[in-house]
Amino acid sequence: MDHVTEPQHPTRPEPPGLHVTLVSGLRPDARTRVCRRLAGTAAGAGPEPSGTAVADDTQDSGEFALVLADRLLAMARDGSSGRTIVGLEPEADLMEVAFVLETELDHHRDEGPVVELHDLVAVVSVRDLHRWLLSPVAGPAEDHVTAEFLASQVEFATVVVLTDATTAPADQLDSVLWLLRRLNPDAAVMGMPAGPLRAARWSGRGCARRLGQRMGWTRALAGPDAGDALVFRDPRPFHPERLFEAVRHDLVPHRVGRIARSRGLVQLATRTVQYGSWRSAGDTVSFDPSGISSWDPDAPVGQELVLFGERLHRDHVVSALQACLLTDEELLDGPPAWDGYADPFPVWPVPHHH
Repeated sequence: MDHVTEPQHPTRPEPPGLHVTLVSGLRPDARTRVCRRLAGTAAGAGPEPSGTAVADDTQDSGEFALVLADRLLAMARDGSSGRTIVGLEPEADLMEVAFVLETELDHHRDEGPVVELHDLVAVVSVRDLHRWLLSPVAGPAEDHVTAEFLASQVEFATVVVLTDATTAPADQLDSVLWLLRRLNPDAAVMGMPAGPLRAARWSGRGCARRLGQRMGWTRALAGPDAGDALVFRDPRPFHPERLFEAVRHDLVPHRVGRIARSRGLVQLATRTVQYGSWRSAGDTVSFDPSGISSWDPDAPVGQELVLFGERLHRDHVVSALQACLLTDEELLDGPPAWDGYADPFPVWPVPHHH
């Protein structure tokens, strides 16, 4: 059985420089408590840039990360050092903020005092994770944001703080811990601390890049042993209409069990030039352009999907996905015929090449 464990705190002293921890969370009060407990105990911690950093409606996450990098670099030039805690509103895309911030800070590494992104802390509720990712009926049908936010938050974190680990039902806690170990095998998982978080340096420089390579779904695709993840690969494109209908009627809890999370690259017969980035979280499915074209050297051949869920009927899942692939006859018809297939998925923006 998985257990909530306290991270191993290093005894070595903090290296020189300004060390940044991003804290994300669905619930502002819990996120703020963790920010304060981090900021109040790290020896030599610098001040928070703003208490809570907000990407407003006119600023996307990448632009926000660039502004934040400038602010942190200015703080370091003014003499700030140690740990700086930055709380992110749910509207911010954690992964984009982390990658852009880390890249920008590395770019300026030799221009003055060292400023590095060291940790990404996800503050989540066991009950929220269970409700939105693991329950047969997650929530209101009009909410297409919460489940994806929670899943992406915990799979891209160096530390996961479970705010209600001591009060949540035991069966829910066990299921959530099981899922966390699949989505993010390397994360330190802990309960809400009663007091300050001391010397909370769990990861270090380059944490965003490491996470991008070691999330549960990327490891399942890369390694020969996928554990209990279900990995689906096939060189044939999907028929878009059949895949759309399978998501609505076949890949549903009463038929295949609960798919808590799926990630991967998907190729539709009507969009063979570019791969789609596939994400599902609970009852929410997102299918967006990945930026990977079919001729890229690292592009997969056909489909690469990873699915996580408790008590999945794996054969039923595989059968449902295989039924969405082009048949032999459809393959022989070729792209001119494929272009005429009904495609109910949202239209992607036309890429511009410069």
